Amino acid sequence: MLRKQFLRFITVGLLSTAVSYSAFYIALRYFSINYLIAACVGFVVGVFVGFSFNKNWTFGSTEDRSKKMIVRYFSVYIASLLISLVFLRITVEWLGLSPELANFLAIGITTCTNFIGTKFFVFKK
Repeated sequence: MLRKQFLRFITVGLLSTAVSYSAFYIALRYFSINYLIAACVGFVVGVFVGFSFNKNWTFGSTEDRSKKMIVRYFSVYIASLLISLVFLRITVEWLGLSPELANFLAIGITTCTNFIGTKFFVFKK
């Protein structure tokens, strides 16, 4: 069951990541928005795309979209966003990576924290 959920989570994550990274890239390159703000924009867009898919398909949650569930979901993702922003700042400003590459690496890191948080905190049975 855990393996099936993780594979579904990764599938939803790929879709959310594609949307999130596209929003980040457009904000960064076409609107010249600071890379940290562009990362926030992309992250928020991706979170909204992933919520319904993760709730219904990945974890099969039958709980209504209660305020409590939504608060827990966004708490997990806000924590991941903070981790991502710290990682971005370090890798771009201290290590000299491009914002595009750093953001791609940050997505890989936060995928694990997001799965653990949504599995055991948000959609727990």
